Amino acid sequence: MTWSRPPDNLDLQPGQVDVWRIALDLAPATVKNLESALSADESQRAARFHFPADRKRYILAHGCLRAILARYLNCEPAQLCFSTNDYGKPALEGHDLEFNLSHSGNFALIAIARGHKVGVDVEHIRANLDLELLAERFFSPGEAAELAGLPPEQKVAGFFNGWSRKEAYIKAHGLGLSMPLDSFDVSLAPFEPVVLRATRPDENEAARWTLSSLHVDPEHAGAVAAAGKNLVLRLWDWNT
Repeated sequence: MTWSRPPDNLDLQPGQVDVWRIALDLAPATVKNLESALSADESQRAARFHFPADRKRYILAHGCLRAILARYLNCEPAQLCFSTNDYGKPALEGHDLEFNLSHSGNFALIAIARGHKVGVDVEHIRANLDLELLAERFFSPGEAAELAGLPPEQKVAGFFNGWSRKEAYIKAHGLGLSMPLDSFDVSLAPFEPVVLRATRPDENEAARWTLSSLHVDPEHAGAVAAAGKNLVLRLWDWNT
């Protein structure tokens, strides 16, 4: 699938999952406009970042989240009110849209669904890491073994495939760090089907989810997870 220009009128039906790709190198005027829609709490969070680049990325990601959600709800971005669950996952007050935000490196991804839990993750790919050691620490034994068995030229892609897919699935559940990373298995190998292989302790949980890989750009890996089967994935590019 390719990233497309979004239509002027967005109609999101149950059974559809929209993912937005946002390149975070927007013009200063756009940054200022997005920042003006942030809540007082969001502005305070942005101000706490030590480095200006991190502050700008936060403003852009959260400002775009407001702007995108407002397009579905036909309201002004500043009018949106968010609440959070006990684990910090935000939700829209008074609306049935489910959403999730992730940003890393030069990109942000936003996933939106109606009536389906959804999670999204983007990771800036870095090769200067001990990937197999990290996999042994954070992946399930089966995933760590799969990574170790990949050809050397596929290990970096395999690791970030696995990491982004696991993060997307955990974020969709909205349980934060209380959900162990080794309580489920995802596929890692490049060029092979994306699969939620197993879930524990409920082995039937895997069959109730859709997991998809997202090609963000050559330097970033992405994934989206949504509760439900036979879902229609639509990819929108904010910057077009």
